[in-house]
Amino acid sequence: MMSLHNLLDANQQFALNGRGTTNHCPMALHALAEMGADEARLNDFFAYWQRDKALPASPGSGLTDEGQDPEARFSQLRADFSSKVAREGWQPLFTQIVAQGISPASGAFHPMIRLACAIENGHQGEQAAALAAWHCKPLHLAQGLGAPCPDLPALLARLHEALGGWHSDQGWITARLRQLAESPAFVQTLPRDLTGVPPLTEGKCGPGNLLRILAELALALYWQTRDFTVLHLVTGTRAATIISAQLGEPLRGEFIRLLWQGVAAAYVTVGAPSLNGPHWPAPGDIHWQQVVALAINSNDDHCIKLVHACWRERAVSRHYLAVAAREVGLLGNG
Repeated sequence: MMSLHNLLDANQQFALNGRGTTNHCPMALHALAEMGADEARLNDFFAYWQRDKALPASPGSGLTDEGQDPEARFSQLRADFSSKVAREGWQPLFTQIVAQGISPASGAFHPMIRLACAIENGHQGEQAAALAAWHCKPLHLAQGLGAPCPDLPALLARLHEALGGWHSDQGWITARLRQLAESPAFVQTLPRDLTGVPPLTEGKCGPGNLLRILAELALALYWQTRDFTVLHLVTGTRAATIISAQLGEPLRGEFIRLLWQGVAAAYVTVGAPSLNGPHWPAPGDIHWQQVVALAINSNDDHCIKLVHACWRERAVSRHYLAVAAREVGLLGNG
């Protein structure tokens, strides 16, 4: 029977992507362990992933240029980054990502989420893998040319007015984001700045407050739409909060700027819907113990990760219970 860290070591045999998905295994294992799954359940989930979802890692070629096959590039970068993380920690490599303007939305937010999980559980191999994944298929969003916005709600309102109903024929989240990144209309609409979030401010209008507002908006939008991309905004916001707490300025402010730009792009790719005030149902007799137990027994990696994120934020808002309960089938839309 292998422990969480042993299973994360074994996960290194898997490719960046799986069958029809990315490799969610390390993130789901982390979420299961935090929610109280025993080693038997962790090993069962790993065996399921290995049997039904995983693909073998590609051997690295020794080359790391962006024209290389992404899987070979990932394997090579993971190997290179493992020694760097062991010597210096994850922050120097993360600083390079921010300096290069690589969006947190890269890889449909998965590298950022994977890094946050690895920071929480302290597995350096997974920290290296997450940073390698972030580098593998980088998404760059052009600096917006629109007038500054005061805050996130104003930003989303502007995007809804200008780009509401935007549609892509691309099936993957990453492909839709890349398509939008090349849209002149998006660049023209995206503000140059959020004036209420100066990078060096730590008070009421600072980056921490933006993350709290973003978490509220993402949760409400997911309740409203139950959109798969928006699910990643809920889990991604928590990941960004974990990472942000480890950063000093000005790095933190630059990371937050890349984050809200990535969130803006993701919002447009789901059609930039009007943000209606959600009708939050009363959870009644539903309790977290029930929800967590159902998530632990699920093999749905996205369900596991979403319930985990909601459970970890349960003290912030009772609405997290409603979202998690709906995800495991205990609650309807209200």
